[in-house]
Amino acid sequence: MSNKRKILFFTPPSCGGAERMTVFIAKMLPRDQFDVTFVIVGRSMGDIVKFIPSDYRVRLICLKKIWHGGIFRIWNIIRKEKPDIVFSSLLYLNAQLILAASLFKTKVIVRNNISFNEIKRRTKALIIRTTYKWADKVIAQQKEMYDEIISYTGISPEKVITLHNPIDTELIDEKAKAPSPYNKEDKSIKFVWTARVDRTKGQDILIKAFEIVHRAIPNSKLYLVGKYDRNDLFFQNLRQYINDNKLTKCVFFTGFDDNPYKWVINADCFVMPSRKEGLPNSLIDAMYLGKPVVATICIPVVSRIVKDGYNGILVVPEDIKAMASAMQKAFHFKDFKMTYIHASKDDFISIFRSI
Repeated sequence: MSNKRKILFFTPPSCGGAERMTVFIAKMLPRDQFDVTFVIVGRSMGDIVKFIPSDYRVRLICLKKIWHGGIFRIWNIIRKEKPDIVFSSLLYLNAQLILAASLFKTKVIVRNNISFNEIKRRTKALIIRTTYKWADKVIAQQKEMYDEIISYTGISPEKVITLHNPIDTELIDEKAKAPSPYNKEDKSIKFVWTARVDRTKGQDILIKAFEIVHRAIPNSKLYLVGKYDRNDLFFQNLRQYINDNKLTKCVFFTGFDDNPYKWVINADCFVMPSRKEGLPNSLIDAMYLGKPVVATICIPVVSRIVKDGYNGILVVPEDIKAMASAMQKAFHFKDFKMTYIHASKDDFISIFRSI
């Protein structure tokens, strides 16, 4: 009989920062001590499977919406798999998982990816507020999130731990070796932002800031790396703005790429124009790759991650002129050290061993 602890890692099929972090945390657990299975909750396996090593077991809970019977499907797979621990890293999925696991007295670890303030519906807020007290451990990404979890849910502080996101250096180093996606003959100054196209990610602010930059630096270009929906009104408005302002030859949407690192490492500056973030993995990854950054202080921790004037420039959200000015300065920064202190592999292993 195996002495390994069996863990189910639940994630949607999408490929955002929280989803990839779920996979990375699972990969950090020693295979001789933990039996890991990924459970994808969504319409299909999706893009996240591209980040899951092929030697891991993967199961699918086929659902259109998590709030439409999701708890019963999650309950059923827990009943069949009989795990020691279940884990999730997205707020909307966490409550469902906690509730389903509590019926079997299965240990639950959840990690918050966003603020509770982003919950729009009262019923969802009530479910989350009620169920979080039943979790065995809740991981906060930064101090402000730690404080919010305790005040919002009333959970015991002993159950909450703050861990900054780890960096998957092995994956990043390997993918960053890929050939540059840019034209070798192109000597332009390249700015890049890697995120799904969404208003919270601030692509509209960045494009307007870049328009100012391009007037000052005509050989500059902007690359927006991330998934987009051609039928989405926000995306359509972005395209219209680009067309109306004659930016089609210098602003590019690349679409989803499971290797955003090759875009970042071969660019001159990484720009994060977000209106909201949990803990911005893409910003941290860009800093690890040695790129100067421009970032909005959309959450307080950003001002602790980036050393203003040293390895990047900080601006307030929505300030187009300030962002444009910062972009013109930041790409000149060179030879700086990493200023972000990340959690270690041992930090996460100890959590899964302790409950």
